[in-house]
Amino acid sequence: ATAALLMSLQPILVSLSKNEAGGFDYSVPASTMLSELLKLLLSSGLLLRQMATCAPSELLSEQPWAEMLSYSLPGLIYFVNNNCLFFILQEVDPTTFQLLSQMKTLFTGLLFRLFLRRRLSAVQYLALVTLACGTAVSQLPTYRTEAGGTLVHKSSSSLGFLLTLLSSSLSALGGVYSEKLLKGRASASIHWQNVQLYLWGVAFNAIGVYTKDRQALLGPGILQAFHARAWAVVLCNALNGLAISAVLKYADNIARVYAHAIAMMVTMLASLRLFDVPISPQLALALVLVAASTLQYNLPPEWLRPLPTEEEEEELRGASNDPEATKLISSDEPNDDSARGSGLDGGVGPLGHGLGSSAASTQAAARNPPKR
Repeated sequence: ATAALLMSLQPILVSLSKNEAGGFDYSVPASTMLSELLKLLLSSGLLLRQMATCAPSELLSEQPWAEMLSYSLPGLIYFVNNNCLFFILQEVDPTTFQLLSQMKTLFTGLLFRLFLRRRLSAVQYLALVTLACGTAVSQLPTYRTEAGGTLVHKSSSSLGFLLTLLSSSLSALGGVYSEKLLKGRASASIHWQNVQLYLWGVAFNAIGVYTKDRQALLGPGILQAFHARAWAVVLCNALNGLAISAVLKYADNIARVYAHAIAMMVTMLASLRLFDVPISPQLALALVLVAASTLQYNLPPEWLRPLPTEEEEEELRGASNDPEATKLISSDEPNDDSARGSGLDGGVGPLGHGLGSSAASTQAAARNPPKR
C-alpha cells in the first residue's frame, strides 16, 4: 500500500513542480542525485542501528568487492531511468505516463522468461497481448470541438511514448536484476544491500550533475532554484526507492506490478482534480484493458480452474456420504510427486487441463460402489 501511494504521488509531484513553460527551474540531475543521497543516508542510519546487534563480518559476503561491483549495473540503470522520468512528464500528463508505464509488465514477463527461466502460462501470454493493445489504444488520436465549431486534432506525444517505452524496459530490467541480487543472499541485511546500490547511484548522478550543471556548481549554487515542490519530489523519489527495494527483497516483481496498477488508478483520479485532464474514450478504454491485463497476468492458477457442474457436485456429495467409497477414493489418489508430474499442482498451468483426475475417480466410485 505504501509503495502504491508513493508511486502515484511521484508523477503528480513532478508535474506540479514544472514552471509555466512546462520545464523545470531546478536541476533535474541534481534532484535525482539528492534523492540517491537521501536514500543512502537513510539506509546507512538503519544499517548502523542494525550493526549494534550483529557483527560487521555477518554483513559481508565471501567476495565483498565482487558483490559491491555487481550493484553498479542496477545503479546505472536507475540513473538513466530516474532522469528519464522528468523528460517524459514534460511530454505527457501523469495519467498517460502511468498508463504507458504498465508496459513494464510486458518487459518483466519477457525478462523472467529469458534470464530467470520462469515459464509463462498461455493466460499470461494473452494478458501481455491485452496489455500491448491497451497501450496502443491510448495512443489513438482524439478530436475535440473548440469555440466556433472548429474541430481540433489532438494526439499523444511520440517522444513521450518512446521515452516511456525506454523507461519501462529499463525499469523491468533493473527490477529483475535487483530482485536477483537482493534475494541472492537472503540472509544479508537489506540496509547493507541498499547502501551498496545507492553508493553507485550517488556516483553516477554526481557525474551527471558535473557534466550538465558545472557552471551552476561554480557559481551561486545549484540548490537556489529548489523550491518546496522540488524538495517534495526529492523526498518522494527517495522514499519510493526504499519502498520498491523492500518489495523486491521480501515479495517480488509481481507485487510491484500490482502496486503500479493501483497507482495508475489513483493518479488518474488525482489528475482529474489537480490538472483538469479530461478522460477521453480512448484513455478510458486503455485504462480498462491495462488494469484487466495486469490482474489477469497475476491471477493465482487455482482461480482459473474449471468449476464442477451440478451433476458432478451431486455425485461428489453422494460419494462423500459413502465411507467405503471415500476410503477407495483416498487409496486411489496420487501422492504429491505424481500429482506434480500430472499437472495437479499447477504444472500444466492456469488453464486447468489435467486437473480433473481426482473428480473423475470420485465420480467412478460413486457410480460403481464396492461390493459388500
